[in-house]
Amino acid sequence: MRNGILICMLLLLTACQQPTVYVYTQALTDIQTQQLTIRLQQQSLPYQFIQLPIPKEFAAATLLTSEDKLLTAETEQLTGIMQAMGYQPQINYVSAANHHYSDGNIGFYLRGEHIEPGFNMPKLMRTTNCSEDRYNNLRVTFNENVVAFTLLNGARAHLEWQFYENYLVINYRDISQSYTHSTPLVATPFGEKPSDTYRYTAHVESPQWLNCSLQVVYMD
Repeated sequence: MRNGILICMLLLLTACQQPTVYVYTQALTDIQTQQLTIRLQQQSLPYQFIQLPIPKEFAAATLLTSEDKLLTAETEQLTGIMQAMGYQPQINYVSAANHHYSDGNIGFYLRGEHIEPGFNMPKLMRTTNCSEDRYNNLRVTFNENVVAFTLLNGARAHLEWQFYENYLVINYRDISQSYTHSTPLVATPFGEKPSDTYRYTAHVESPQWLNCSLQVVYMD
């Protein structure tokens, strides 16, 4: 009996010492929260949501891990989650004196950013430079936080979008596509004209029409 109790205590102690991901989120949309939860369930470490604000000095996507026990593979999984959601993660290493992140524990901080004041997405754009040519020139309309893609069969796919850290991010189910903004001159039959162009930053497996840049050319 005594040996059984000792074994149970050892198992409990081992479980308590298992590295944990402490997840802090702020101002995420419902879709982003759902995406995050799904992806956290797929990685290898236990995780726990913490209801505390994220320090202002932290980047929108920050990982905190201890210098004394680096979990390289697990950290790569977590940075991959951030990247899949359209963020550029920053990793901060803390000293062993920070007991909260000792023994391999990792802090996962993800903050949504509000649309910049005065920022306006063009109401109507077209897809361009798609990875598959057949998706070029699809009609794309923006309205508040909803973007609608008119697909090849005429159906409209309504997705959620937002703008933060100079990236346009469009959310689709459990994935996100991010875009960088530029204003190149575009050659037209009437000469070079200014544009707003959003170039996609990563290749997603599906849907393929998210592997397109978005562009509006101003003819006047």
